[in-house]
Amino acid sequence: MNITEVLVQPQAIAWLPWAVQYFFYIGSAYAAAMLFLIALLFDNHTSHRLRAALVLTLAIGAIVGPLALTGDLHQPGRAWHFYAHITPWSWMSLGSLFLPVFSGLAVVTAWLYLRKDLMSLSNHSGKILPLISKLSLGQWETSRRTMLIAAVVTVLSGLTIALYTGAEIAVVQSRSLWHQPASPIIWFVTAFIGAVGFSLLIWMLFPSDKEEKALTTGDTRLLRQCTAICGVLALLLVPIWASNNAAFSLYSDTLWVNNIALLTATLLGSVLLSFIMLRDNYRIMGLIIMSIGALTTTWLVRWITMMEVQTIAKFDVGPYPYDFPIGSNGLLGIIGMLGLWLALALLSSELIQPVQKPLSHTPLTEH
Repeated sequence: MNITEVLVQPQAIAWLPWAVQYFFYIGSAYAAAMLFLIALLFDNHTSHRLRAALVLTLAIGAIVGPLALTGDLHQPGRAWHFYAHITPWSWMSLGSLFLPVFSGLAVVTAWLYLRKDLMSLSNHSGKILPLISKLSLGQWETSRRTMLIAAVVTVLSGLTIALYTGAEIAVVQSRSLWHQPASPIIWFVTAFIGAVGFSLLIWMLFPSDKEEKALTTGDTRLLRQCTAICGVLALLLVPIWASNNAAFSLYSDTLWVNNIALLTATLLGSVLLSFIMLRDNYRIMGLIIMSIGALTTTWLVRWITMMEVQTIAKFDVGPYPYDFPIGSNGLLGIIGMLGLWLALALLSSELIQPVQKPLSHTPLTEH
């Protein structure tokens, strides 16, 4: 009798951390598009500054997300292959058509909504802001009907992004944790938590007077209910997602029990933070904690369900640890994309200037 020992060569991981970043930023974009439409429909209950934060989250995510995707393609130049060789039966090929349409609509929607703010920059002192005001391309007013049509079309385009991003991984039959309906749904619902986190961060970057910088009751209610509903849905989906693994093996693995516990804890924490921090008597520090918590939760959901799943052995018992790189395919790439997002957020936040109050002149009296 002979014993043959099979050794498996080290293999490159299928989805790099760039894919997590793409799902993270593009998810926040299409979720922000839907929240922006809701806020626009109920504009009597929401503030202009929250709507501006949402539409900037939409535009910035739609710009940064595709850049992360080109990193996941290993070579940015490979992107043109999708257009030279279109394959309608491939979700990734369809995504190459959906993505530029969504990114373009996101930027146009943000521009249409912020045109009034752009025009108001012409009244500010200095040279930079009045020059930026020319981006309004005239003094014509954006009608509510035009704004609603643009927002609705962008939401519909965002739904195509949510569909293709979820489907392109869910069709991978070799991974039972991906090849199930719960996978794309959990990525979809947690995208809204990320949109809330990014929108709060941009809102806090807006320059404003102390009296002007305030979230209305409608603002906090929208953000709180969105986070709570999506967090609860995700909490229900996590055990369903984990149970669909082959042989129900995740619950017998200590590492994965910890991963599932971490997902549950962060999602539950986001729900609790939304009720504690997003209240009428909120504090800025509470909003900072809420934003960091929401973004951390959204990131961890994608990291564990996309990257950690790839460490599970397909045919034997493993283990197959993942060596997290420090270079551009790992930590450096993550920091770089976050830095790009922050840079765009800081620049675009200057568009929302505080309302200039007329100077009050005290009449001179003769003594």
